Amino acid sequence: MKISLAKDENNMQGTLEHLRTTLRDVGWFIPPYITLGFLSSVCAEIRKKEGLFTQDDLEEVLAVAYSPANLAAMVTERYPITPFVSDYKVIISEAVQAHFMGLDHVAVGGLIPVIEGAAKRIAADRGLTFGHIRPGFKALAEDCKHDAIQNSKGDVGELVSMMDSFEDFTYQNMYVGSERYPHPDMTNRHGILHGAYADDDYGKPINFYKSIAAIDFLCLISAFKAHVSWMSPNQTGESNRLMLFYVACQQMAKQNPLKNK
Repeated sequence: MKISLAKDENNMQGTLEHLRTTLRDVGWFIPPYITLGFLSSVCAEIRKKEGLFTQDDLEEVLAVAYSPANLAAMVTERYPITPFVSDYKVIISEAVQAHFMGLDHVAVGGLIPVIEGAAKRIAADRGLTFGHIRPGFKALAEDCKHDAIQNSKGDVGELVSMMDSFEDFTYQNMYVGSERYPHPDMTNRHGILHGAYADDDYGKPINFYKSIAAIDFLCLISAFKAHVSWMSPNQTGESNRLMLFYVACQQMAKQNPLKNK
């Protein structure tokens, strides 16, 4: 499945508050590089289950969006050329490889510092004082909203909803106190980096998907000032070779005796 930020012709125009609210309830946000058609179908399924949509259900959905083909294209064609995110391109590529090898504790442990580091560098470039983490992400999202509105960037209503959605995720989920994290997947910076969470508390693919989605969102924010496309990258010969490697890693992971204990 090819994912992008492009609008599907049958989707609602303007704000994406209907998506923001539904995704917020299951601990996710409106990500870039995924079609609104795909997100709308996910939200329809969430609403259909009437509160019974689990984090396992979400993980299954996100596995489609963050497939070997799509992540390979991001690793070869987008992360290396996006200002401030490119400073961490090796760490990100190693984390993606670790994910496909079934090593999601390692993958997430590698990505979470990148989210903070890239966000702080982007904020400084925008003339913002990042300060504490939660207010820092809020200030970054608010500044991008103001930029989109004042300079009529992209589809303003959609961008505003996306920024509000990402602010929801950082403020209420990833950077909330670990004891107050509201979902069973435990994708929470404090619990993971401070060692409050042990093996069984996290380390599933969903933790990686939420973390890499945050990296992708920082790519979108960086592109506000950089000459980098807001569309998902095309697959290339290099990305296709990397995709095959990721698929091979997945096959090897299934045979890992430690993972299957």
